[in-house]
Amino acid sequence: MPSEGLLSVVIPCYRSQRYLERTVTELVEALEPHGPFEIILVNDGSPDDVQEVIDRLHAKDARVRFLELGSNRGQHAATLKGFSIARGDVVITVDDDGQNPPEAGLAVAQALRGSRHDVVYGRFQTTEQKLLRRLASRLNLWIFKHTMGNRAGVRVTNVRAIRGDLARRLGQSEQLFPYIDSMIFRATRRVGEVSVPHRRRDAGESTYRIRDLFRLWLSHMSTLTVLPLQIATWGSFGAAGLGFFIGVVQLVRALVARQSPPGWLSLFCALTFLFGLLFAFLGVLSTYLGRMYVSLNARGQDWIRSSGGLGPAPGSGLEGGTQPGKDRHAA
Repeated sequence: MPSEGLLSVVIPCYRSQRYLERTVTELVEALEPHGPFEIILVNDGSPDDVQEVIDRLHAKDARVRFLELGSNRGQHAATLKGFSIARGDVVITVDDDGQNPPEAGLAVAQALRGSRHDVVYGRFQTTEQKLLRRLASRLNLWIFKHTMGNRAGVRVTNVRAIRGDLARRLGQSEQLFPYIDSMIFRATRRVGEVSVPHRRRDAGESTYRIRDLFRLWLSHMSTLTVLPLQIATWGSFGAAGLGFFIGVVQLVRALVARQSPPGWLSLFCALTFLFGLLFAFLGVLSTYLGRMYVSLNARGQDWIRSSGGLGPAPGSGLEGGTQPGKDRHAA
């Protein structure tokens, strides 16, 4: 049940056994002076022992709730699972590695509550990331801007504050390849941003690699936009027009010179180019068809291995006798 004034913090967890407890402890200390809150930890099928850390945090503080997914679904899918059980009127997202300090989450939440926006992103003052990662992120932003109508150039980051009702609506999605930010821009245009701090990772390596960024880009391009199909269509007409033009030129040359042009090499190159183009466009179509096939067959097969803190929000007057750390159950 949604709770007015409650702040929900959703954190997807993957290979974060070493630093998750420190991240959550810091969050709890920072959020306590600002009113009621809950922290939702979503174990995205992590292969390490991060679930032991999550169980310990939940047993110590009932405001820490969790979902343990049976398999690895990816950061965005795990975050949506957290959205589906969030009870706050504002839901924020941060990473599990401590690079997003509590001040960043508080900044986007306060900006959202003080505006008519439905979503507020945190724009990093400085980015403590490697060059290749920053370039991939910029490419993602450019693509996102030109495919989802982000004309204002809002910097899309993992630090977000979302209206609770919108977050819960997004959490009901059954997409197998979700991209939260595309879903947000399809749902609302009241999106803003606020400057937030970003700090260097103290321990471990990022589990969100460059290939994951490109996989996310591919997911966006083939799930919530038809731009690749439009490019394929325009390219097909362009190639056909070019072939027609070359044919007319060769016909005129043959009529003027009264002999067939030798040009077997140019013909071979042209055919190779056109067939390569054709198979490239077939690859685009197969990507769409493949994702449709997988999505239809995998829908409804997500498994929640265990969960905790699914009762009423602490302080809402609806607790009804649940005990901290005692409601872990298999779903």
